[in-house]
Amino acid sequence: MFHLRTCAAKLRPLTASQTVKTFSQNRPAAARTFQQIRCYSAPVAAEPFLSGTSSNYVEEMYCAWLENPKSVHKSWDIFFRNTNAGAPPGTAYQSPLPLSRGSLATVAHAQSLVEAQPNVDKLVEDHLAVQSLIRAYQIRGHHVAQLDPLGILDADLDSSVPADIISSTDKLGFYGLDESDLDKLYDCNWVVVNCSTPGNFFHVLRRQILLPFRKPLIIFTPKSLLRHPEARTNFDEMLPGTHFQRVIPEDGPAAQDPENVKRLLFCTGKVYYDLTRERKARDMVEQVAITRIEQLSPFPFDLLLKEVQKYPNAELAWCQEEHKNQGYYDYVKPRLRTTISRAKPVWYAGRDPAAAPATGNKKTHLTELQRLLDTAFDLDAFKNFS
Repeated sequence: MFHLRTCAAKLRPLTASQTVKTFSQNRPAAARTFQQIRCYSAPVAAEPFLSGTSSNYVEEMYCAWLENPKSVHKSWDIFFRNTNAGAPPGTAYQSPLPLSRGSLATVAHAQSLVEAQPNVDKLVEDHLAVQSLIRAYQIRGHHVAQLDPLGILDADLDSSVPADIISSTDKLGFYGLDESDLDKLYDCNWVVVNCSTPGNFFHVLRRQILLPFRKPLIIFTPKSLLRHPEARTNFDEMLPGTHFQRVIPEDGPAAQDPENVKRLLFCTGKVYYDLTRERKARDMVEQVAITRIEQLSPFPFDLLLKEVQKYPNAELAWCQEEHKNQGYYDYVKPRLRTTISRAKPVWYAGRDPAAAPATGNKKTHLTELQRLLDTAFDLDAFKNFS
């Protein structure tokens, strides 16, 4: 900023006081002329005055004028005063006066006209106050920001949700929540989701806006689902009465005969579509059920318990496309084990641990993906580890 202001100061024309000093000297003064030293192309020359190439220079002049109106040329002083008084830029601009003996009287006359305008000083002061406030937020906002604007740190988190947040059961139903769900959202630090359908993505954004309190929402949904042919939602799932699904259970043939399901796969996000395509190719739609965890935090213990109890003869496995040390496995496994009281192991179907998030080689990537799918749908893959 200091460098720009220094450059701007060098570009300023002579002020009236400097002109008087020049003419007061005894030696003859040579005629001073200003030549254009910048050559702009046609597109640059056609830019608006207050935007484009000249905007940085105008901003620096304006900042200098805010600090000391006398530090800029009178033409700039008149321009900024007229602009702050409400004049549009086209009429507020006045060409700089020629540097001659007669121009001194003209400058004085222009100054008297500016000072004679009624309420100009008040308008300028009010405008400067607003501009200073905006500038303070831009420059110092992160230094003076209130870290707890909602008073969360002072709230009594050991008790129930404050009474002013919940007014009635009908209000909770409007959010698609019950009291236990709202308690979990209120007590957690943030909400983490990985939506696999457009409808659920719509509902989680809607819920975030409609919640009677504010918590950060982290969405891990990849942009590749924007163009995925299978990632679509019927409009009926976004009508009144529908809401965000923390867990999307199996709704295919496996759900019709849960006793014969041999394996229950848990996953989240885009890998679901790879699993369903492979399941269909292997003709295992009745033997393998796939449950999607859409909300990772707060963890949906209650809904996952219902899913596990629905398939009593099924093995449990977690699938992810990330490497074992980089995905959700270390977070999900202990919570799933706690949900079922450690009655069953939770197996892993995914890539091996790695230091890099990707192989950088398409062939290796496809090989790892196929190994993931083979492990997920091989019903004998974990027998030697039982």
